[in-house]
Amino acid sequence: MKARVAFETNQYAIVLTDEKLEIDLKEGPKAFLEYMVEEHKSLQKILGWAVKHLFPRDIYVENIERAYLSPEGEVIVEERTPEGIKTVKVPELTKEQGTVLVEAINRLLEEKKGKT
Repeated sequence: MKARVAFETNQYAIVLTDEKLEIDLKEGPKAFLEYMVEEHKSLQKILGWAVKHLFPRDIYVENIERAYLSPEGEVIVEERTPEGIKTVKVPELTKEQGTVLVEAINRLLEEKKGKT
């Protein structure tokens, strides 16, 4: 799927597509483990809680409540989960990159609302 917005930071690759916001580690043992878990559903079930808290996750657009910049210029994405709204900070973006990402997410959310 084609990226609407993509940024690469020191440690992360951040990509927004029509389907999801991906925040992935770029390299190292933790990145390899993240890749293995994402590709194998059985590992997700076995590692469960640890996976949810140790690695950045993909956030599906359909679950995004809203996105905004904090007063410090950090991108904040509010995600609907079975447990309630979860606040996710997108790491390592500059304020300018954050502004572009938030605008793209909000534009995508508006497009999705228009289709329903």
